[in-house]
Amino acid sequence: MKTMWRNAGRYFLMAMVAGSAAFQLGEQQAEAAEGELEIGAAQLMEGQRQAFHSHLSSSLLFMDRGFLGGEPDDFYPASHIAFAPGSDESEMNFSWYSPSTTRAGQVQYAKVPSGAEDFPENAAVTVNASLKKATYGYSAHEAVITQLEDESDYMYRLGDGRGNWTQAFHFKTQDPSSYEFVMVADPQIGASGDIAEDQRGWERTLRQAIDRSPDSSFILSAGDQVDARYSEKEYAAYFAPGPLRNYPTATTIGNHDDTYHYAYHFNVPNENWELGNYDNSGGNYYFSYGDTLFMNLNSNSQNPEEHIQFMEETAEAMEEKEWKWKILVFHHSIYSAAAHSQSEMVLNLREELVPAIDKIGFDAVLMGHDHSYVRTYQMENFQPLKNHMMQGDVPVNPEGTLYITGSTASGSKYYGMQAEREPYSAVREQWGVPTYMNIQVEPTRLRFETYRTDTDELVDEYEIIKDPSIETVVPALEKVELEASSTVLATEENSFYPAVDLKLKGENVEGGQYDISPESVTYRTSDGDIQVKDGKVVAAEGADPGKVEVFAEVKDGDKIWESKAIEFELVEHEETRLLDAGSEWRYLDDGSDQKKDWIEAGFDDSDWAQGAGPLGFPEDEERPEFGPVETLVGFGGDETEKIALTYFRTEFEVENAEEIGNLGYVDFGVDDAVILYLNGKEIMRFNMPETGEFGFEDYQEAVSDEDVGSEDRIERIYLDEEALAHLKEGENVLAAQVHQDDRFSSDLYWDMEMVVNKK
Repeated sequence: MKTMWRNAGRYFLMAMVAGSAAFQLGEQQAEAAEGELEIGAAQLMEGQRQAFHSHLSSSLLFMDRGFLGGEPDDFYPASHIAFAPGSDESEMNFSWYSPSTTRAGQVQYAKVPSGAEDFPENAAVTVNASLKKATYGYSAHEAVITQLEDESDYMYRLGDGRGNWTQAFHFKTQDPSSYEFVMVADPQIGASGDIAEDQRGWERTLRQAIDRSPDSSFILSAGDQVDARYSEKEYAAYFAPGPLRNYPTATTIGNHDDTYHYAYHFNVPNENWELGNYDNSGGNYYFSYGDTLFMNLNSNSQNPEEHIQFMEETAEAMEEKEWKWKILVFHHSIYSAAAHSQSEMVLNLREELVPAIDKIGFDAVLMGHDHSYVRTYQMENFQPLKNHMMQGDVPVNPEGTLYITGSTASGSKYYGMQAEREPYSAVREQWGVPTYMNIQVEPTRLRFETYRTDTDELVDEYEIIKDPSIETVVPALEKVELEASSTVLATEENSFYPAVDLKLKGENVEGGQYDISPESVTYRTSDGDIQVKDGKVVAAEGADPGKVEVFAEVKDGDKIWESKAIEFELVEHEETRLLDAGSEWRYLDDGSDQKKDWIEAGFDDSDWAQGAGPLGFPEDEERPEFGPVETLVGFGGDETEKIALTYFRTEFEVENAEEIGNLGYVDFGVDDAVILYLNGKEIMRFNMPETGEFGFEDYQEAVSDEDVGSEDRIERIYLDEEALAHLKEGENVLAAQVHQDDRFSSDLYWDMEMVVNKK
């Protein structure tokens, strides 16, 4: 039996890391036949031997050689070992894979003298694991070890409950009152197209980070461990580096991890599956280390109310302890500077989460997703704060929260930076090499150091001093200035002239920024036709066209500062709806290549299917306001190979084109990406690159770095005069090419409405 397990382990590991097509097919089969797939060790060994022979060359790239060759007869073939922080510094969490079994595994651990090589079996504590679901043909095991002592050396090993064990691994606990940890983001193994190269980059980064900080308490990853969410081959490469078995890693669910496969692999403490869970990948969780409280959100869930509830409930549950530091972690950076920085999902997440982050009083928020580096100023109420008492370059007892976006830890993919610098970015860089951070936590100091891996150079450093014994004195206010996002308002509520945002800037006596609190501001108007609410200018009910002024008063101590006035013009406005949501559309869902003729106004679509919007699948797919699917659309018949592109066409009438103005918009719900044509001319695209042709075989994920659209809202894209110039008198045709994100996509949705203004 031991020899059989040893050989089964060999083939298990080789087949697992090969990521064979058999495993991927088996994954789908497993979902359909749950509970009927228990297989014996001999059968498993034979199946894996066949997979091994067909994928030998790729397998050898990813083997963890520490498990293979020369192992004893009682060797236990555990793989994909996820070693993680527990609820606090006295606990550690484990998860791992084994060949499929009905018997849960075990963890043995023991405190050892520094430098010990042999595992002390007589002094070891044995903890029984629980058995969890895993990839087809395998089982996952989860366990927690407790009562760990600070500043001590330990060894652990994993077993099958029958006396068969892995080799033993070392780890060391640290002093939780003053400690450091490593922060990385977006290994995204496989994103470059070369898994082996991504693995090498990932391992180099980890080893450099640990060489610099060998006493790190843990590693923290800001998400996207792999690129293809179902790929066991990529997960094998992610888990390959040796440091991951010696240093616990607190992982975060990224948008490339957002399926149940993530949950198969990771065992996190204090997880709330009811709040933040997305596609069964996992919920929000928290842990503490010393006097620091860490909260981790699954930002794939675009339900901010759940995240806010989790943060508030966690803060309340843990309020008995006076936390010196609070750190929040999630994947989708809300203050970044590259490709994703202006996506609707990110902006919505920022709008919803920042007030809660301010209220709870997080010191730092650590993020990823944008494959570039950004460190903000201290931020509060969406504004950068710069009026601090300083010790050299270090703020003392500053207000607000620091946000840091980490770049890729493997070098698998980089994004270009936006051309215009963001007001919140203190440092923004695309070095084009992997990076990592060393974060030092002390009772009165929080320090962040960022390193690039090609030169191991320190490229950014920032520090916060938080010491209540230091009296804080900030430079006084010198003057205030008022700015407006627009100076035109409509007299009545409408879709084209939104409320105007006001921005009030203060300057201190040293010429720097003075941070103005909203509570100290009063806005004055020269006429009752406009009002200022929450920093926005809106027309009053019954307002007349004309010009009105606004200025601000700022109370600072006993003194009141007054800004210069801004003049606004109130205008009348009329608009018309050209296409209603729920209109009739012709559609083609056969996966054919329609070239470009289909977008033309004169194209004959009479043999296409027809139905009212919203169109898509399944029946319960819906968007706010537009509602659930009314017309079911096909996907090609293969659940694992859905067609990439579905074609849609509709018509509408324009009675008098001369009345159409120069403003318009399209409100739409789409899953997952769309390019829209008006009378044969492209007028907008969403979740697709800004330029380029995309055909019937192109999935959104393969051609675009954009996030898929939120299912909690409809999208709006404004149309300019150039787009509206394609309107004509009489019959007009809209054509929409809707792309799926990948071949496994579980849903499709399309509906829209179009509104324009009148001259």
